[in-house]
Amino acid sequence: MNGSPLTPNHGYPVRVVLPGIAGARWVKWLDRITVQDHESSNFYQQRDYKVLPPDAVDSASAEPYWDRTPAMCDMPINSVVAVPGDGETVHLSESSTLEVKGYAVPHGADGPVTGVQVSADGGQTWVDAEIEGSSLERKWCWVLWRAKVRVEKGTGKQVLSRAFDRGGNVQQEHSQWNLRGVGYNGYGRASDLIVV
Repeated sequence: MNGSPLTPNHGYPVRVVLPGIAGARWVKWLDRITVQDHESSNFYQQRDYKVLPPDAVDSASAEPYWDRTPAMCDMPINSVVAVPGDGETVHLSESSTLEVKGYAVPHGADGPVTGVQVSADGGQTWVDAEIEGSSLERKWCWVLWRAKVRVEKGTGKQVLSRAFDRGGNVQQEHSQWNLRGVGYNGYGRASDLIVV
């Protein structure tokens, strides 16, 4: 892993790596492979990482959906604002801009990420972020991005991000609600910033 031997915490001695598939499906500590014509009955395949419908609002109402909801395999398109973090005090540059950094992932096999935009005015205007490295070589990979946005000094400021991929997927402002928040992919955001 990253040029070093696989460690026990990451699945040593063998781990399945499935590009474009959610990491929760990358089996650790592999000891056998079974080929079958149906989904595994393993607890984590049946009762975890499933995007339940909005009417499953608690454990009781979710119960009938576990067996008929497919396991999440594709990651949804997503971007995250990593810097600055929520509630941070940030200093503007001499040009009155704020540097924002984050990462983005494409939807499943629809990669690579082709663009990320950042907004500091609630989504009224957007600035194109710079994607580090060559995104075109990263069909299934996350990418790092950075952008400089103009922000007024003050409190309660917010920065948003949204991603685009080769498959035409665009990250939306809000993700469909589900009981456990699995696959959440509303706009990336850093909120409650204090800009000085």
